[in-house]
Amino acid sequence: MTTPSFNPQGYGDVEVYAERIDDDAPASIALIAADDTANTSNTTDADEPIDAPAPIATADFPEGQWRAHLTIPLPAAGEQQDTARYALLAHNARIGVAYLSGRDDILDAGVRWVWPVPTTDDPMTSGRASVHFQPVARWMNDPNGLCYFQGRYHAFYQYNPFGWQWDQMHWGHAVSRDLMHWTDLPIAFDPQPRLYQDRHVTGGAFSGSAIPVDEQGVPCPGDEASALVAFFTRDITRKDGTESVRDEWQVRAISHDGVTFGPERCIVSRHDGDSVDGFSINFRDSKVEAVLDADGAVRYNTLAVATNLPVDGPTAPPAAAIALFRTDGPCVTGDDWRYCGPGLLDSSHPGTASLECPDYFTLDGVDVACGSLMFYKDPQGRYEPVGWYAGRFDDHGLVHPEHKGYCDYGSAWYASQTFLERKAGSERRIQIGWIPDWHGIRTETPNGVNGALTLPRELHMRDGRLVVAPVKEVYDLALGDTLADGECSEEPGDITVAGNAWYAKLTDLEGNVRMTIAREGERAMILTRTDHTVRISTHGAPTDGIDFDLDVPDAHTIEVFYDHGIVEVFANGNAATLLFGDDRADGEVVVPSGGHLTVRELRL
Repeated sequence: MTTPSFNPQGYGDVEVYAERIDDDAPASIALIAADDTANTSNTTDADEPIDAPAPIATADFPEGQWRAHLTIPLPAAGEQQDTARYALLAHNARIGVAYLSGRDDILDAGVRWVWPVPTTDDPMTSGRASVHFQPVARWMNDPNGLCYFQGRYHAFYQYNPFGWQWDQMHWGHAVSRDLMHWTDLPIAFDPQPRLYQDRHVTGGAFSGSAIPVDEQGVPCPGDEASALVAFFTRDITRKDGTESVRDEWQVRAISHDGVTFGPERCIVSRHDGDSVDGFSINFRDSKVEAVLDADGAVRYNTLAVATNLPVDGPTAPPAAAIALFRTDGPCVTGDDWRYCGPGLLDSSHPGTASLECPDYFTLDGVDVACGSLMFYKDPQGRYEPVGWYAGRFDDHGLVHPEHKGYCDYGSAWYASQTFLERKAGSERRIQIGWIPDWHGIRTETPNGVNGALTLPRELHMRDGRLVVAPVKEVYDLALGDTLADGECSEEPGDITVAGNAWYAKLTDLEGNVRMTIAREGERAMILTRTDHTVRISTHGAPTDGIDFDLDVPDAHTIEVFYDHGIVEVFANGNAATLLFGDDRADGEVVVPSGGHLTVRELRL
């Protein structure tokens, strides 16, 4: 009937995301005095009397809403606040998440979670990552709004605070000083109010980007910025069992403190542009990028939107596309975005519905576009890989890609986003992806988390090829004690790793080398190196039969990051991200058949 008790020291509010159980009965969340004996059930039947202390404060669901975001003020600071304990009581409601907020130093302190929290019956540790970012619980997907702003990295992300699966979309939010240690902040954007009122529609705050700007609204390095501008898609979709009716439009919102955002303004509609009937039903995931001159000044700004467009007239099959908009001036805070044309058309991947979560930037003097191949399965069996395309931009975008490939060659990488970090006279292009579970590998638990972000990667273009590697902070901060270091022929058969998170570096590789990345019972994940390529295969898993070829010949060094079943492999500038599904408390590293092996703990 109540959440576990908590002490609110230093916080002014408790925010609650909850859903009504019986639509025909009132619903509320009450703040009550409590002690540590409070049980952890968080629902009551609609007609069940509340047998609890008198509420200190109550927040009622608005009439007609089946879901609600409620904020309850906490008692003012006083002599008793150090020891007073409270709990939340849900009447005819089910709490998804609840957290303490409302303090001036929230960027440093972060929110404090009230529900869910670890308990004896549900420790909430099974399968959780050690160094990959995850929210406290529930569902997450695409990284959004990645940027560096006023001394902190910001990572927003698609979030469903109500359950294990995708649902109405919110923007979760976290910040970091070093790209590895993350502090949870209040949820930044909720779905449109209509979605909380009508069970027959879905959508919400879909994916987008953010960019730091100066007082005139001109993009600038994050440490010089006075505001953060977020661009994202608002989506509303009605499903009646036979068809789906969707509308999507791009909005802008501005924050001066990096936490709260002002009013939203629509800047681009799906019906803008020069196609016969406007853009396709897929028209989303706005990515804004400042185009700089040789001196680092802003020439103009681009806004890339995922869609599909006809290639040879309105009756021809559409191609996955990036629609490109731009401003003629350097400011992103204006309303003069105009359609330039298709930034990219890709008809080479049949069955692709859209290039979701598009990206559009210049890297090492080469113009690059990226897009997630929605619904596409490649000949090797990979589902929805993320493609990159390199060439030259003109006023209408990237028209003739000269080179292309995959950003990641595994099966658990999607919706990646990059941002340009500019500080202390240096620049680097950083990319983070979402780790999805297309194959049903994760095991659902009542308060578990479904989804994670990849390790941050630094990107470069070399000899017409996109080259990726973990950022230096991964090596500086996440690698712990050395557990083994020597020639494989001299190491024991396996190395036990307490905590089931480890880093392995294989060097001096020649000829055929085999390494068992993970094994549990009849299941296994195997890495094979030959002079021609690096491959990963699974046995006894849903990914069996998929050929995870990293498309790299003659790899003499391979790195493996293993984090409770999240696997990231790097070789010759290519990468593969996969899921194994592993909730063991301790793991093991099986010594490869050749080369030199270094094993270190992976922890923060």
